[in-house]
Amino acid sequence: MERQKIEFVYFDLGNVLLSFDPTVACRNLVDRFGVDIGLVKSAVYDSGLQDRFEHGETTGEEFAERIRQCFGRTATEMPTDQILDGVSDMFTPIESMAAVLQSVRDRGFGVGLLSNTCHAHWDWICRQEYYLKDFAFDVTILSYEVGSMKPDDVIYRVAEVESGVAPSRLLFLDDKLENVAAAVERSWNAVQCMGGDEAHKALQSHRVLGPAV
Repeated sequence: MERQKIEFVYFDLGNVLLSFDPTVACRNLVDRFGVDIGLVKSAVYDSGLQDRFEHGETTGEEFAERIRQCFGRTATEMPTDQILDGVSDMFTPIESMAAVLQSVRDRGFGVGLLSNTCHAHWDWICRQEYYLKDFAFDVTILSYEVGSMKPDDVIYRVAEVESGVAPSRLLFLDDKLENVAAAVERSWNAVQCMGGDEAHKALQSHRVLGPAV
């Protein structure tokens, strides 16, 4: 059966548009507050706290208070804004993706962002002088806002509705195989890839981009 024409492209955020390193986030709290890095990793990630934050089940203040409780610190000793910025300052733009996004837009495709993230990370990203600041997505789907994380079904259903096109005319680029598989299960076109050359080749293979950006 002939492949249907793509009309709308969703991009994942982490490792497709921005690289990130959770170890850097942990070290930021170590440097700012003199705490043990192993305990930071346990408190933020191993406990499921970050997962709940990205599901929108925990507010920034609740997240910070939980971290303070783990270390027996007060809000004066560990201010909320410093905790949230510390765990968020771990991103690096994949600069070549700026041209990719603009080329997809210029060729007439809808462009969306579909990401598992929390309010603190998104707030940090929006305050930086990253190339994303100058690009307006047609649709932005963030897990903490919709209460569902990839590969859960709900976030994909929301993305379908917001795109305004049929699932078979959607293309999704994500770095995780399980997220790509969930999209394919809903009849999306989806490719597991990282940002940069891999993303460009994926877009070429679906005739979204030509041989050069």
